[in-house]
Amino acid sequence: MNPPGSRVLVVDDEPDMLLLSRVILEGAGWQVTEAASGEAALGRLAGGERPDVLLLDVRMPGIDGWEVLRELNEHGCRMPVVMFSAHTEAGAERRAMDEGCRAYLRKPFEPAELITAVERAVTAN
Repeated sequence: MNPPGSRVLVVDDEPDMLLLSRVILEGAGWQVTEAASGEAALGRLAGGERPDVLLLDVRMPGIDGWEVLRELNEHGCRMPVVMFSAHTEAGAERRAMDEGCRAYLRKPFEPAELITAVERAVTAN
């Protein structure tokens, strides 16, 4: 179970995925905010938003998930990140873990998989 008041920022360019993630995570007790692009996510973080976990889509137009992750790492931002993607790029999961992600999910996922990955990410300190 996530700590009370835990926050997750969901970043995905697909409105349906933002809604689905919100419904699943709020149902598990998370406070959810959303960003529909990598640019919007970086803007929220630069503006002081500090989620307990970042749920980050890999492929997005403009700034993709890899670039968001690179920016976070370059600026020493060590918040837990869970990446997710509908695309099965060879080596993507290993790359995500090598770059500091706590988990990598393939879409579509079961609600329990999402909840478990996010909960483990926040408690894996």
